Amino acid sequence: MTTKQPCQDCGNTKTTEIDLSLADGTEVTFVSCANCEARWWDKDGRRVKLEKVLDLARKATT
Repeated sequence: MTTKQPCQDCGNTKTTEIDLSLADGTEVTFVSCANCEARWWDKDGRRVKLEKVLDLARKATT
């Protein structure tokens, strides 16, 4: 579970967070700002590039 985080671009606290478990078991959070419409992925409190999230999502557990 994540805590409500402010927007990293504008500082607004009105963000929407969606927690997801990827195919390989990695837990990530999609965050969207209601003020400036910035969107990003978060893993363990760090911003993650979309390409990395997509790569992790493609990896199935064996």
